[in-house]
Amino acid sequence: CDIRSLGCEEKRELLASIEQAVAFVTTMIFQDGSSQLNSEQVLTSSVKGVVVLVKSQTDHPCPHSYSSTDYAANENDKLIYLKMESLSLWEQEQQAHKKFVWQVLFQMLHCKVPIICFNAKDFLRTVLQVYGNEISWKQVADSIVLDPRIAAWLINPSDTVPSFECLIEKYFEKPFSMGTVNTDTGTARKASHPNLGMNLEKLYNIMMDLAHDLRVQGLWKLFYTLELPLIKILAVMETHKIHVNKQELKKTSEILGLRLKELEQEAHQAAGERFLLTSSSQLREVLFEKLKLHALCEKLHRTEIQQLVSTSEVVLNKLQDLHPLPKIILEYRQVHKMKSTYVDGLRTCMRKGFISSTWNQTGTVTGRLSAKHPNIQGISKHPIRIMKKQYIKGKEEEIVTISPRTLFVSKKGYTFLAADFSHIELRILADLSSEPELLKLFQEPETTDIFSTLASQW
Repeated sequence: CDIRSLGCEEKRELLASIEQAVAFVTTMIFQDGSSQLNSEQVLTSSVKGVVVLVKSQTDHPCPHSYSSTDYAANENDKLIYLKMESLSLWEQEQQAHKKFVWQVLFQMLHCKVPIICFNAKDFLRTVLQVYGNEISWKQVADSIVLDPRIAAWLINPSDTVPSFECLIEKYFEKPFSMGTVNTDTGTARKASHPNLGMNLEKLYNIMMDLAHDLRVQGLWKLFYTLELPLIKILAVMETHKIHVNKQELKKTSEILGLRLKELEQEAHQAAGERFLLTSSSQLREVLFEKLKLHALCEKLHRTEIQQLVSTSEVVLNKLQDLHPLPKIILEYRQVHKMKSTYVDGLRTCMRKGFISSTWNQTGTVTGRLSAKHPNIQGISKHPIRIMKKQYIKGKEEEIVTISPRTLFVSKKGYTFLAADFSHIELRILADLSSEPELLKLFQEPETTDIFSTLASQW
């Protein structure tokens, strides 16, 4: 039901049923009518509301051996729709509705029973963005959230489980089709395929199966104590914005662009002809067919398929003392990457002078986090120094140091703190293996470069 149609007594009954619930299975509904359960959901579509399946108390809890294919919904369960967008009602009614939605969400977070959601991070982030004044990040941090996608990935890290359809096909033999939602009434459309309520019921059953599998494989503690808290941390992180100095960003882009043009001219002059610096084939033709630099240097790396002499950084470093062109190309590539990836790339991700990355918990097999829009982890901490030519007679050339991280501006009254683990993977290996030589390296304070010390002992 759409909670906007409920009377006072029905609202009290709903809050009472939420208080007695054993779980909440949720999915967000978007303006285009899709939900988080749709793989074709448009990422830019804004959130319209949330559908919640309130699982009631039952005398026959689902046993661990229960198969997700044996679908049977509890008739006491409630399917409710919480409209979260701005409403075209009288202001007093609108505020009353928003307050009741907040009450429902607050009680769900406060109940200490699982909130099951595919892509739970997006749900929590949206709750914080819409009700940030009423619901704090501490209340989100105290909630119990289960994400079947994270559970399935933990069992099989090589499978990122990109969609609910992919997950459900592993548990249901019958062909699967999605239900849609009428975003005007907030109700699931009845069709020949399973509706949204049934899909949420399936999501609940799959989560129960995955929880059982995690326990059998000894992964439940890792899932519950590490991965689940991380969902909430990432959701809170995505609600925070980082201010970028727009003027400095524009100025840096212009300086780098000017330097690229200068390097392009220098490269053409050194080669004795015009060519595209970003083209490996054209560069190879100049370096090895025209200048024949490969004849002056032994054992240059070749490409795997065609076995052509490579134009990689390793090869150019070997050739840079033989001719001016390789050194120019190396600087061009460095400046080009800085401009395209770290400066102009940052500008495309900015919204009103701010950036906020999207974090992916299941993006790698190793468990490392990945980020996009922008990839803030990939922003180089190493500055580059470029020569800024002066076109005024008698004025010396200026060396400009460019570091992308200086473009970020901390909030007033705050400062940025950068921290990194030192040889964390090797420390874990030493601890788990109890290898005496490895442990000795970390116990000796005079050892500064662990990897160099290890290499010298081989």
